[in-house]
Amino acid sequence: MKKIFLFLLTIFSCTFAAKAQGYEIEVKIKHIPNDTVILGHHFNDRLIPDDTVVLDKNCYGVFKGKEALPTGMYFIFLPQKTYFDILIDSKAGEKFYIENDTTDFLKNIVVKNSLENQIFMDYQKFLGEKQKQFAELRTEYEKIKGNKDKEAVIIQKQEAINKEVEGKYQEQVQTYPDMFFSRFLTATRDVTIPENITDQRERYFYYKAHFFDNFNVSDGALLRTPIYESKIEKYIEQMVLQDPDSLIKETTMLINKTRPKNAKLNEKNGELFRFMLVYFFNKYAKSENMIAENVYCSLADIYIKDAFWDTDSFKTKLKERVEKKKNCLVGHLSKDLTMKIIPDSKEKMDALRPAIDNLKTKGQEIEKAKPDFEARRNDVVKLLDDFITKFDKNYVSVHQMQAKYKLLVFWEPDCSHCKEEMPKLKQFFIDTLRNTGCEVFAIYMNHSVDKLADVSRHVGKCLDFLQEKNIYNIQGWHNLFNPFDQYRTNFDINSTPTIYLLNKDNEILAKRISHNQVYELITAIEEAAKNKQ
Repeated sequence: MKKIFLFLLTIFSCTFAAKAQGYEIEVKIKHIPNDTVILGHHFNDRLIPDDTVVLDKNCYGVFKGKEALPTGMYFIFLPQKTYFDILIDSKAGEKFYIENDTTDFLKNIVVKNSLENQIFMDYQKFLGEKQKQFAELRTEYEKIKGNKDKEAVIIQKQEAINKEVEGKYQEQVQTYPDMFFSRFLTATRDVTIPENITDQRERYFYYKAHFFDNFNVSDGALLRTPIYESKIEKYIEQMVLQDPDSLIKETTMLINKTRPKNAKLNEKNGELFRFMLVYFFNKYAKSENMIAENVYCSLADIYIKDAFWDTDSFKTKLKERVEKKKNCLVGHLSKDLTMKIIPDSKEKMDALRPAIDNLKTKGQEIEKAKPDFEARRNDVVKLLDDFITKFDKNYVSVHQMQAKYKLLVFWEPDCSHCKEEMPKLKQFFIDTLRNTGCEVFAIYMNHSVDKLADVSRHVGKCLDFLQEKNIYNIQGWHNLFNPFDQYRTNFDINSTPTIYLLNKDNEILAKRISHNQVYELITAIEEAAKNKQ
């Protein structure tokens, strides 16, 4: 029995269906007169309180409510921070008597008017006794290890215990097939792979295909047990290939299994659907794995459409955020970048200094004449447009530039991390990355065009940094700039430096990774290609 009880708040709230008969559970817990006990339910690995009662001087009290409690595994929590489990099955009635004390829960429990709970307690006692016998045999085995005859006898006794346990299970599910306890027992059983399947690959596919044979994903009562979430987690993490397409397919399949049949989702029938969708939605929203965003965006589409519990304002903001993320998912074609090439020599950079000063001067004049940004927008755009013509005659398309791998690096000269990482990346590129056929496209991220004085200062710092760190005139390295390109939206950049790796077809292979990881990834891709050949 667990010794510690934590009251946990969760974004998931259980929906209880109203029943005319309600519940009435009498309890008598010896040795704790005038004290408070709690009735609650299991919710995966959490304990959720439902009701409390103060026992009288005779240690007696009644949990009572007008609405029936949904089927599941519940607990009675005592002041000593210990608890024992009971079962509630709405189909079997919710009026019964439980008596216990604070010492040995299983030994001293008394149940009246609840066949299911009596069976539940007897089953636990039976298993406890068999586990004790099995442990004793294991200890005995260790003492006689090496004596083949005695080992065989002990193994035979252990197999006999296993047969007893299996027989007890079969008796339970055959005698009471509709009882919640039978469904719960079945749900705890793992899949048995036929012995004639010996190939490991075939064993995996059989196990995956039959993973939920004993576990009914659509049974909402199992949600109020300790096993539901862990079963789903095991399937997704261990059975499913960890690539976006597979994860999207399998999470969608599990979510659809929780939808009510032939009915519109609502508070009364959507409890299990809500849990499953929120569970996966939060899982992939928090994940740092780069492919998680693909799954998150897919789940967000379902959430926006079917999350009956959430507000329209939240869904609208979510849709905007997701649409931005969809622009740059791993495995998808990236958006193009239309940029100007920053001059590749100190002399050419310095030749831009007067134009930068002019940008500041003219910008201040525009700002004084038209303080409101909307009013001066056209003048600002024209001034900036004239300025960037000084960089090069033509715009370049990153998509049209040829390279086996394209490394996009979004950086700023005011970013302390960029100041540290950009020189390292330059040297790593020259020493290692360039040999893989990779080229770097370093996109200088300018400040907002709202304040032209800041833009001119910022551009000057960009040129200062490139000159100071000697990050120019490097074969295969392109410094790019365009204040009008939509790169902030198209590449969902929340921090700098941000790195994207593209292949020659401009598909996104990876994002938000370090330059060392870039080399590891390219090496892995090249090795996989060789093995395939």
